[in-house]
Amino acid sequence: MQTHGLNVKDKLTKTELAIPVISAIVTITVVSTCSPLYPFNPWDDANCFFTLGRGIIHGLVPYRDLYEQKGPLLYFIYALAALITEKSFIGAWIVECIMASLFAVFSWKIVKLFTEPPKFAAALVPLFIGLTYSTRLFNFGGNAEELCFPLLTIALYFGLKSIVKGDGLPSKKEALFCGLITSALFWIKYTFIGFMAGFCLYILILSIKRKDFKKLWALVWRFIAGFVILSVPVLLYFAANGALDSLWEAYFYNNIFLYHSGEAKTLLSSIPVIRNIYIPLYAVCKMSIKYPKFGALLLLTFASLFFIEKKYRKKTVFLFLITFFLSIGLTFTKNSFIYYYVYILAGYFSLALIPLCKGLAFIKKSFRQNPGFMQGLISGVLIIFYGVTLLLNKNTYLIFEKKEFLAQFRYADTINQTPDARILTYDVMDSGFYTAAGLLPQNRFFCYLNIESSYPAILEEQNRLIEAGFFDYIVTSYSCTCDWDNYVLVREEADTYVDYTGEKALDGYRLYKRA
Repeated sequence: MQTHGLNVKDKLTKTELAIPVISAIVTITVVSTCSPLYPFNPWDDANCFFTLGRGIIHGLVPYRDLYEQKGPLLYFIYALAALITEKSFIGAWIVECIMASLFAVFSWKIVKLFTEPPKFAAALVPLFIGLTYSTRLFNFGGNAEELCFPLLTIALYFGLKSIVKGDGLPSKKEALFCGLITSALFWIKYTFIGFMAGFCLYILILSIKRKDFKKLWALVWRFIAGFVILSVPVLLYFAANGALDSLWEAYFYNNIFLYHSGEAKTLLSSIPVIRNIYIPLYAVCKMSIKYPKFGALLLLTFASLFFIEKKYRKKTVFLFLITFFLSIGLTFTKNSFIYYYVYILAGYFSLALIPLCKGLAFIKKSFRQNPGFMQGLISGVLIIFYGVTLLLNKNTYLIFEKKEFLAQFRYADTINQTPDARILTYDVMDSGFYTAAGLLPQNRFFCYLNIESSYPAILEEQNRLIEAGFFDYIVTSYSCTCDWDNYVLVREEADTYVDYTGEKALDGYRLYKRA
């Protein structure tokens, strides 16, 4: 049994728990538009999830009654958020705070596995959390990647802890938790399970090498039990509602075979086998350059491997590499991708704190004369940088604004003039018009999705219902050239909008009313 002299006390002190949790809550409150400081979260992705969540608590079944493409567990989470309030994203903000707190706490626990950081190094935590959550990959807050990468950090902690404090294999209880984590990832977005697949492969290889099949079996059946514990209620829900076929079609079949995006092909991405290596590496490198905060943290994460003590380095590097490459390999399976896909890799960022903490420990030793002044100065500078990071986050243009600042609520005033109005967001994703008006969709395909070109059923249903005059109001984007005989344009407005590139633009909508 391996032991580590510095890390006998693996429990965090009250201060070491308080600082990460407070940092996480403050950060999320400032950067996420789900928080009470903001009028509303205008992001279409988060609104699609929230509409599904609101639908669930009113008896609608995902995929069967309301079509969307993410996993059912994400909608159940948003249903819990909707139980708190259907009128805002406060519930989603609470979920964000919990997940960010877990990420912060387990990141610090990972740091303490490999170093004994000086007390003033705790000032790094707020800045670290601020950098992680203020990257433009975060966008407006509430996406699946953001809610899931803390789960990877917890699993990473289990693996690293087993290397430093044990025999390299997780405990039986941790195997059960890993099964639960894998199940959660699978039912939120199944491409997230690459990390856990790598972790399982690491355990399998290590167990076979040692011929420790007894412990391997003990870990395997507990992992399976953890996966089943969460999966059974999900499947029972759809079975009880006669919607297993809808779950299969929308979440699995359509995503695997019909979902495409439009980035141009390159020569290497068209060559079999090579494309499976080239596309993931290209995606990570491209996003690291495009989003400097993400790139810097990822670079520090790789650099941290050189700061691991030699007796732990071989297993740590093996665990890191096998999980990392399976993560990106499963995340980037197609030639094109959406910018926030790479954000799931933030689960590794806890390792980036290791070289930073060791650097601060070196500075502490170097300034033996008047060390208190130097420690206070460094802490102050880190806190100032944290404050600047929060203030420069791209969403501050919306902070403290009234709801009427957004077209969603201005249009709601018009829509609510018709009692129990039926509305459709046509050729545009759900950006919150249903929630702002306090209404639920009355048709299955309630908004635009990126799958329309290969799944014509969406537009076919929408066009048929429009022709029949089913909707009282239709919301479209500025770019939609719509000419319906039975609908007239009643409002046309544009809002200032800061997108994921950080650039300001005008986000325009048109509102049509049935003639």
